[in-house]
Amino acid sequence: MSLVLPDEIHARVNGALDEGFPMCMVAVGDDAQPVVSFRGSTQTFGDDALALWVRGESSSTLNAIAKNPSVALMYTNMPARKFFIFRGQAAVTTDPGERDQVWEGQHALEKARDTERTGTAVVVRLDSVQGSGIDLKRD
Repeated sequence: MSLVLPDEIHARVNGALDEGFPMCMVAVGDDAQPVVSFRGSTQTFGDDALALWVRGESSSTLNAIAKNPSVALMYTNMPARKFFIFRGQAAVTTDPGERDQVWEGQHALEKARDTERTGTAVVVRLDSVQGSGIDLKRD
């Protein structure tokens, strides 16, 4: 089965912060330990990727993905009984158009925390999505 995110995933991920359930990202640090962070800027990026904005110059998340791009993200809304686990390969994008798209796609609350746009745009090309009746894998 090819990996094309259904409309429900787009709606859930892009509305996660408004629902009060920001997404959680896990990368692997230098010491082989998990680097866990909540990502209110997470958004769908086309039909087969997620994107996020990482604020600040120094970031354990950015350091981790520079050495090991394999990451997982989790959406959980237990009152709605919906959960999704996303696995993929993360990379900083230096493409100005993609960077602008990620900036514009994030929630206004997240934009307000980096008004100078000094953060970094990260795109996660998805390998799989599972949960709540979804089982997608990249061909």
